[in-house]
Amino acid sequence: MVNRDRARFMEQAIGSALNQTFRDLELVFWDDGSTDGSLAIARRIAEHDPRLKVHAGPARGVVAAHKSAHALTRGGFIGWVDSDDLLGKTAIEETLAILHARPEVGMVYTGFVVIDERSRVKGAGTQCRIPYSPMRLLTDFMTFHFRLMRRAAFEAAGGIDESYATSPDYDLCLRLSEVTEIAHLPRNLYGYRVHGGSISESRRAEQRESSRRMVEVAIRRRGLEDRLVLRVDAAGKFVVEEKKN
Repeated sequence: MVNRDRARFMEQAIGSALNQTFRDLELVFWDDGSTDGSLAIARRIAEHDPRLKVHAGPARGVVAAHKSAHALTRGGFIGWVDSDDLLGKTAIEETLAILHARPEVGMVYTGFVVIDERSRVKGAGTQCRIPYSPMRLLTDFMTFHFRLMRRAAFEAAGGIDESYATSPDYDLCLRLSEVTEIAHLPRNLYGYRVHGGSISESRRAEQRESSRRMVEVAIRRRGLEDRLVLRVDAAGKFVVEEKKN
């Protein structure tokens, strides 16, 4: 879990991760230069639950913070929970069961619901309803939340790429789709919070540009640059189409 200045939500987020039906877990909490008391709250919780490992560093941005947090993990399976979101109580148990039953699968993702500042459910997420395929992932980020992955798959995909300023999870999922099977558990086991402190439109524009670069790199990495081209339509949606002769 990576956090910066989300004190009003992070205690709930930490609680949702620690109160899983699957108990044998470690939660790495990385504070990326918070100034709102977040770090003190996390340390107080850790005093009562040794499964929570609290670390802190200067503000370096979400991608560098995720990479630092990953370097501290020790388990054979890895999942992400954002510090303003909520993890369903059985999320780890259910996704882990699939990974144990299907050794060819390197990552499992679930459905999610959108929640507001008071944790009220506003509706089901739409991305995860899109059928998964490695090609469809080039245009639609359906492997959104919650994701549990094998450490071996994470390492085979190359880990987190710090050359991008935002959306490290999308880039990672693109690379995972190229090295392992991905499975979908169609149950809403994650609460994605939308609130007043969510990202600004300028930040969204930065995310779209970063995602565009990720997809173009993925097309080249897959050896498809002579056949496919990425286009962004008027609504900002990605479209991958055959090149015209």
